[in-house]
Amino acid sequence: MVNATGNVQSAATLGLVPTTVTNSGTTLDSFAQQLSTALQQYFGQIESGANVQIDIQGGSSQTSGDRQFTVTVRDVAASDPPPSTAPAATALATSTDPAPSSSDTPAAIDKSNMTPTDAYWADQPAAVQALRDCPNDEKFSMAQDLAKQGYAIDMPIMVWGWDPLVTMTLRQQEGYTWVPSAFQPNIPIGPGITNVWNLPGYDPNNPPPGSIKVSTDFAIGSNGQDPWMKTVQAS
Repeated sequence: MVNATGNVQSAATLGLVPTTVTNSGTTLDSFAQQLSTALQQYFGQIESGANVQIDIQGGSSQTSGDRQFTVTVRDVAASDPPPSTAPAATALATSTDPAPSSSDTPAAIDKSNMTPTDAYWADQPAAVQALRDCPNDEKFSMAQDLAKQGYAIDMPIMVWGWDPLVTMTLRQQEGYTWVPSAFQPNIPIGPGITNVWNLPGYDPNNPPPGSIKVSTDFAIGSNGQDPWMKTVQAS
């Protein structure tokens, strides 16, 4: 069997086309070699740049003294699929992530019928909201467990029961932008206090990780006032 595989170009450049001749361990006669070369020249004249493989299978003929050759011509470019098709499809399939469902996005809270206190608690995670209705004798231990889990716990409001809007308003008036969460170190020197003890001062622009932001934004959009706020305004 003679295999002649090459990138068949124009007849003028056929001398550069590589030709491989094999015959299962035995050498063919010069006729098979000449036949392979002639076929290459023929296909080079028909189509420049074609990529073909010529297989010549030698065998015995029914006529005594004759040789029989079976010639098979295969278009390599047409029979082989483009190598880039499958990887491209695979990359597309593996890089597609499911779009987040609408249930993953928390719904906006309607505060139009809430007091500022209700709005404050509505902004808290569900686990923290449970503190509001927790029995007083169990609030401290529950707050401690939540703090260990990484939740921010505002002790005066969530455990001691102070009014959220009043507490935050007073903190703002005193110059606080953040306060420590439960079981975090206390503030040695508050804002605006002369530090004669050489203690770490309060830095309003550098809140420590896990601290509580001082803000009254939770009350925006709420309707009505808490009894404590009315008392503060009246005084």
